[in-house]
Order: sequence, then structure tokens, then C-alpha cells
Amino acid sequence: MSTIPRPYYQEAGITLYHGNCMEIMPKLADAAFDLVITSPPYNLGGAPWPHLGHWKPGDSPGGKSKWKNGSDGSGGVTYASHVDSMPHDQYVSWQRSMLAECWSKINETGAIYYNHKPRVIGGKLWLPLELNPDLPLRQIVIWKRAGGMNFNPTAYVPTHEWVMIFAKSDFRLKSKGASGAGDVWSITQEMNSDHPAPFPIGLPLLALETTGAKSVLDPCSGSGSTLRAAKDSGVTAVGIEIDERYCEMAARRLSQEVLFSGFQRAEAQQNPQ
Repeated sequence: MSTIPRPYYQEAGITLYHGNCMEIMPKLADAAFDLVITSPPYNLGGAPWPHLGHWKPGDSPGGKSKWKNGSDGSGGVTYASHVDSMPHDQYVSWQRSMLAECWSKINETGAIYYNHKPRVIGGKLWLPLELNPDLPLRQIVIWKRAGGMNFNPTAYVPTHEWVMIFAKSDFRLKSKGASGAGDVWSITQEMNSDHPAPFPIGLPLLALETTGAKSVLDPCSGSGSTLRAAKDSGVTAVGIEIDERYCEMAARRLSQEVLFSGFQRAEAQQNPQ
């Protein structure tokens, strides 16, 4: 049995591994984390409707998108190596397997905060509920973004995403006051990032602040937003990222000193001046 790889970055309770999350996660201890906070690739170049197949912008009314190229030219986000246009059944299988593995890594009071998005494709609405491998879904938090860009006469422009919270039965927020954060989080998306689909640090900051979690795992850590939020909040964290380019980006972010507490930054993200 192969061992877990040497960390790409490790300092002050924050560990980042470069590799495939489905190869590394099974090597981590079970029930070792309070939370999983993650935002996987959305497979924006793939279509869930069989008649669309590998959807391309303009193939069907209502199917246009700003993501026109993708890693393989068939649509989706242009990641460094991941192809964002997997056949839909393969994508669903991958995400269900990933979530099931994440479930085994959280303890009996833990939860998974899983960011995904509804999509209007070919005149139909697709919801990410089918990605759930039958885990107990406690709540769907709405992430209200600062505007949108997919203007199309078929539907109103999308300006929100979901944070699906899969929770163990004993999972609780840290207090009644924490519940006051509500189920709609107004957080501006990251701008001017070298990562093509950055995860805004305000989301993991608010999740950590309202739960009081002491440990967190992100199997799709990208540019390191969850890890950075953990560092700012004084929380131990493990991240996994398949692209070395984004590992390097995350390591640069993590090397910066903490200027504000996690609570201060979460509050600023949700209540911009």
C-alpha cells in the first residue's frame, strides 16, 4: 500500500498535498475533521441532458455560457489540467464518490459544506442534488454573488450558487447567535485571480466562524481559499489540489501573515461598506 505523499506545503497547522484527492483522502484518518469545505469543478462544459451530449455554446436555446473553451475545447472552465467537460454520468459518479469519502473523514458532530450551482441548460434547469450519494442534507445556504454575466433571454441571469450542508446527526452551529447569519450569504466573488474559478474566502470564513470548527479538510483546494480562511481563524486544515500551479498559488497566499482575525474578515465579506 502506497503512503501519503510528502506535503507540498506545511506550516502552523496547515497542510497542502499535491495530488488526486481520490487517491490521497483514503490515506487520511477517518473521522479526523470537524468540517469539509470545498468547491469542486462544476463541469460547465458537460450537459446533463442526453440530447445535448457534450454541449457547446449555441447548440441549443438557453445553452449559451461565458465558458466557451475549457481544457479540451468543448466548453467549461480552463483549468491547468482538469477537463471541465466530463461525460455527465462520469462526473456524477466522481462527485458522489468524493462526497462519500469526505463523509468518512468528518467526525460524529461534523458536516460537509459543498459549494455547487444550479444551471439553466438547453431551456431546462439542472440542480446539483443528483450529486448527493444519499447523504443527509441538512440545509442549502444560498451564496448571493455580486451580479452575474450569463445574460440570455431564456432565463434571468444567475446571481447565486448553493452551499449544500451534509451533516451528521449531532452537528450543531456554535450558538443560537451563529444561526443569525441566515441562509443567504451575500459575499462578493473573488476578482482578478490567477485561478479561473476562485472560491471566495468569505464562504469558508463564515462557515468556520459560525460552527467553531477546529479542523477542516478541502479536497479540491484550488487557490487555497479554505486553507487561508483556516489560517486566519486559527484552525488546523488539510487541502488537496491536483494542479501544481494552484498549489504554488495557495502556498504563496499561505505564506502571508495574518492581518485580521477570521471573524473580522468574515464580517467584512458579508457586510461590505
